[in-house]
Amino acid sequence: MPRTLTLRLSDDDYEAVKRYAQADGVSMNTWVEGLLDAEDMRRRCAAHAAWISANPAVIEEALAFGEANQQALADAGLPNVANPAA
Repeated sequence: MPRTLTLRLSDDDYEAVKRYAQADGVSMNTWVEGLLDAEDMRRRCAAHAAWISANPAVIEEALAFGEANQQALADAGLPNVANPAA
């Protein structure tokens, strides 16, 4: 079930959001939702980067998995990083 969140903005901030939303051709609600989505993604990416940094073995496994996939594509004659036009 959707939740309602009330934001209290100063008059200047309200006018700024209004201008940005109008410039993007969207409602103020849509513009703010996009801003919150972008902030959420930034935080998720930062958390993922921290987790990856703390787990270097995961990086090695991911790289090995990717190399094996690329080799399998090449072996099958399919497009891959080394030969995108295959």
